Amino acid sequence: MVGGDTEPAIRIDDDELSRFVEQILRAGDVADKHAERVAEGLVRADLRGISSHGVARLEVYMKKFEAGGFNPNPEITTTPLSDAAAVVDADDGPGQSAARVGMDTAMELAADAGAGMVTVTNSNHFGTAAGYTEYAAENEHIGIAMTNVGPDVIPFGGAAPFLGTNPISISVPTNREFPITLDMATSVVAMGKIQEVARREDTDIPSEWAVDADGEPTTDPHDAVAVRPLGGPKGYGLGIMVDVFCGLLSGAGPSPTVGPLYDEFDEPMRLGHFLGAIDIETFRDVEEFKQDVDDYINQLKAVEPRDGFDEVMLPGEIEAEKLREQRESGVELQPGAVESLRSLAEQYDVSFPDDSSN
Repeated sequence: MVGGDTEPAIRIDDDELSRFVEQILRAGDVADKHAERVAEGLVRADLRGISSHGVARLEVYMKKFEAGGFNPNPEITTTPLSDAAAVVDADDGPGQSAARVGMDTAMELAADAGAGMVTVTNSNHFGTAAGYTEYAAENEHIGIAMTNVGPDVIPFGGAAPFLGTNPISISVPTNREFPITLDMATSVVAMGKIQEVARREDTDIPSEWAVDADGEPTTDPHDAVAVRPLGGPKGYGLGIMVDVFCGLLSGAGPSPTVGPLYDEFDEPMRLGHFLGAIDIETFRDVEEFKQDVDDYINQLKAVEPRDGFDEVMLPGEIEAEKLREQRESGVELQPGAVESLRSLAEQYDVSFPDDSSN
């Protein structure tokens, strides 16, 4: 199979794209503050080159909002549990809003206790985990974020999906333009790269990514029913731990109980998140810490690269460079995503932004 769409990608100014996404959400009766938060999360994902979690998701989000699966105006509540812990109830609203409340709460708790831990329950898809951890790093905290999602991953040794892709992100502040950011699914690949990229663009996927209904490897994204755990038993174990933190500790329920994003649009997903913040100032002077981090980075950068590599890169550095480049030249959108957004523009009578590459 080869890509069936020969149209070129286009570029749209990120501010214009954000305004467009917000307009679509508001046209679907999403409350202003939640429309802004969702748009911010989707566009930031595209800016960082994570198109699987970017504006290509808007179409399915709108189906969820319109059918009632996502609450367009939730009353998000926070309940303190101790000096360092709290739980946030998302009221079936967008995960982007609930997770931001969760990280803000975690940082508030950390100001007094040194570290804050927050679970989020009754939530929905929250986009990229890095959005919350980098937000914490911008505020001089080490940020931690996890979420469970519906069963898209086979357990190690299994042939049927059980776990979610269950991502983990950790960000550490630096004196550079970007933090060190680990943002990884516990599967070989995020299911969104199959659903929102490969299927839309009708392109083959690597055989090690996914399995078909018989549990056999497949290169056809349309036949993929589940993806594989990252590193076999290692990713499998990490996926379980994310389920414990996000699904069991929060009471939201583990991955097999989470509702689908791409089906049952009138039903909430009811998944859980875990947000953590470590107040660096509690442990030591922030600037001294960041200087030590930078010295550590310099040592890493001094390692001689092997053939085929220009330098040793930091976790999150490629995404940071992509973000800087796309803020200057516009967000690159592939034909499948453009088609989806144009359809939404027509449906909700919203003007589609101009191609900034022309």
